[in-house]
Amino acid sequence: MPRKRDSGDGALYAIRGGKLWRAVIDDGFHPDGRRRQRVVTSKTKEGARRKLDAIKDQIKQHGTALDTKTVVEQWATHWLETVGKPNLKPNTLLSYESVTRNWIVPTIGAKKVAFLKPSDVRIMTKAVADAGRSSSTSRKAFQVLSLMLESARVEGIAARNVCEDVDAPAQAASNRGALSTEAALSVLQVAAEHDDGTRWWVALLGGLRQGERLGARLASLDLDSETPTLGVEWALSEVPFEHGCGEDTDGGWKCGKNRAGSCSARRLRIPDGFEYEQLNGRLCLIRPKSGKPRYVPLMPALAEALRRYLVSTAGRPNPYGLVWRKPNGEPYLWGEDEQTWRDLLFEAGVIAEEHLAPGSPVPTTHWARHTTATVLMELGVDAKIIGEIVGHQSEAVTRRYQHVSSTAARDAMTKLGSHFSLDRDEAPTVT
Repeated sequence: MPRKRDSGDGALYAIRGGKLWRAVIDDGFHPDGRRRQRVVTSKTKEGARRKLDAIKDQIKQHGTALDTKTVVEQWATHWLETVGKPNLKPNTLLSYESVTRNWIVPTIGAKKVAFLKPSDVRIMTKAVADAGRSSSTSRKAFQVLSLMLESARVEGIAARNVCEDVDAPAQAASNRGALSTEAALSVLQVAAEHDDGTRWWVALLGGLRQGERLGARLASLDLDSETPTLGVEWALSEVPFEHGCGEDTDGGWKCGKNRAGSCSARRLRIPDGFEYEQLNGRLCLIRPKSGKPRYVPLMPALAEALRRYLVSTAGRPNPYGLVWRKPNGEPYLWGEDEQTWRDLLFEAGVIAEEHLAPGSPVPTTHWARHTTATVLMELGVDAKIIGEIVGHQSEAVTRRYQHVSSTAARDAMTKLGSHFSLDRDEAPTVT
């Protein structure tokens, strides 16, 4: 039977001596220029026509050249391996894999990427909320799914990113705050009496993130110039291991171990071209969160305190060239740092004794960073200057800060020092 084809309508014809009907329609082109076609069959002419009409409706709604077979779970696995792993920092990749494994795949993993609807996105975010997880978890899952679907759109797997048709989960009010001026002053006074008190002066007066502070290196500290600075060039991070032995024929690992850390050929899970320095085991120095170094001006009192600290710790082992380290030269770990912070808050009268235990609902070390920004804002320092001092990761914010002069940042830190009467070499007081 001759084929019947009108432009854009496809073709419908009998095969196998009229025992089967086939419908064919053009659906874009392959990357190499070959015509892409969709083919369906049915035992009846009407059945084949219905299938053909369904394909035409899909093309009309979603566009041509879509992959109509790939499901979300398959695309998520491919995306994490080919887009996420080469471009994301190790711990960021871990968090993306976590929300994918726990929320995206269990709720919508079996659905076709090309035919996702806004309601499917809402099903996923509702599952997070129904499980009692925080709004930040729901928001993270939404953001990861949106990134995946945007890549799917670019690759022709989907005609659009349906996350753009859904409002992102609302961001709950952060429980991170800032210490009051009086509390911050008390902490500064108590910290001044400790051997490594400068670690907390920098936290409160420099706006460094915890990892940036723990990974600060002596080579980034300039105390000899007229305008002393601390370069935020590295951050301490714990990078996960991955198997280096390869998979066996049964889908396991050749080493016979489940944990990557137990593999005899284990290696750090680091993207190609990612800049890092391994210290010990999983402990590494990586570039700061913003991806670019910044240089925090040090007010005179802080610079002088750091000079004294360097003299007093000159004989302490320092295999990694860190500014602050334990007596044996090893870096402070995150839990140890938080516990020292809680002890300092208790000694300064900011928290009660019952809040000394790990996990207690007390101000974390991140409050110190917020305190820097809050006090500077209260002093009338422009938001752009604050951004240069504390650093930001979002592109929009970075673009706002990129033309701020370092002179303005130094003036702002001098103003902060004057607020606490730190412009002289004496015990701090509030002005």
